Amino acid sequence: MTLSSFAKKEKNLSQWLTWMEQTRPENEIDFGLDRIRLVGEKLDLLKPAPFVITVGGTNGKGSTLAVLEAVLLAGGYKVGLFTSPHFLKFNERIRIDGQQVSDEWLCDAFDKINDGRKTTWLTYFEFATLAAIDCFKRAEVDVALIEVGLGGRLDATNVVDPNVSVITTVALDHQEYLGYSIEAIAREKSGIFRASKPAIFGDQPVPHAITEMAERLGSSLYCRGEAFTLERSGNTWHWSCGSNQRMENLPVPNVVIDNAATALQALQFLPEPIAIEAIQQGLSQVSVTGRFQKLMMENESGESIDVVLDVAHNPQAAEMLKQRLEEFPVEGKTRVVIAMCKDKDYMAVVDCISSNIDEWYVAQFESPRALPGQELAQKLLARGYPVNHYQNVAEALHHALADSTSGDRVLVTGSFMTVSVALANSH
Repeated sequence: MTLSSFAKKEKNLSQWLTWMEQTRPENEIDFGLDRIRLVGEKLDLLKPAPFVITVGGTNGKGSTLAVLEAVLLAGGYKVGLFTSPHFLKFNERIRIDGQQVSDEWLCDAFDKINDGRKTTWLTYFEFATLAAIDCFKRAEVDVALIEVGLGGRLDATNVVDPNVSVITTVALDHQEYLGYSIEAIAREKSGIFRASKPAIFGDQPVPHAITEMAERLGSSLYCRGEAFTLERSGNTWHWSCGSNQRMENLPVPNVVIDNAATALQALQFLPEPIAIEAIQQGLSQVSVTGRFQKLMMENESGESIDVVLDVAHNPQAAEMLKQRLEEFPVEGKTRVVIAMCKDKDYMAVVDCISSNIDEWYVAQFESPRALPGQELAQKLLARGYPVNHYQNVAEALHHALADSTSGDRVLVTGSFMTVSVALANSH
């Protein structure tokens, strides 16, 4: 279908997404801000809200954004959230006040962007980013929360100037794009910092590149463990920034607590202080799809089995997953359904969680990036692990559930694509 003939027809969302995927596949990455800035300026789509928080990092972006969204909504703000990728529906990427935007709004945004770009080429992700900004402006949100897609400096989201920039963590991932050292990756991610605007770093230790970028831009840098700290105390925790700001007896959220602390630091820069009651409510209610998400699923005998979904796909995320598995032990066995991308350090992920796994159910999802299940199964067998190999994730999940009984747990992990299959089968 040609661009001209496509543009003349009324299109539903499915048609738009099919056209985008066919003409500019999402897995084909083309960094740079010139294209999106040109179209964004032409369509007045560079300032999505009066206040913008941009969140980048290797791991923890989704959890940090979820806390920000939950607390801001509890505080009465109108909130727009742009995140990626999606699990089941593209609409998941753009939320207004906690609700996915409609097909109609997305189609209107895509039509506006496609018409306005003229001959300027835009990638799939650039279309998505501009669509999010258009929806936020249409809804007149108070605060826009924007998740960096990949890296930071040259990511399409960096066309927006944030009031606060957050980097959650820095670890080795996407090295072919970002560099092969922590410092190189940190340098790319710190590209979201802005001159004289607050910059927050939620990891330890702090890479030199983070400090150097903040100093060069004259940005105040707030690092976890230095500028702000957290202290766990039983079923509550305490957050503090310096000697004057302290919040005590906060509810422990269903996310990694380091990310919650990082989100609270970002909220300190709102034009008006947010009420402690809103912070407590938001922390109590926050949840994140695919990040240690707990479900109950039935096996073929009708028994309810505990299922945990976690998108961990690099060693740092696997370490966090390991900690959560140990924090919430089960009486019985833990069986893992795992499928990963071939461009990930998949054996480092395997080795990290192996002591928490009793039996492995290896599969493969549909993607050019998929690691062949047979290859992963052979490497696990060579490690001496009990392995079952299946053609796809749905089949592996079915057998893992069938082999489980009350008191056991099934973990589904390795990729967004692995978890999305499990989510589709949970409905």
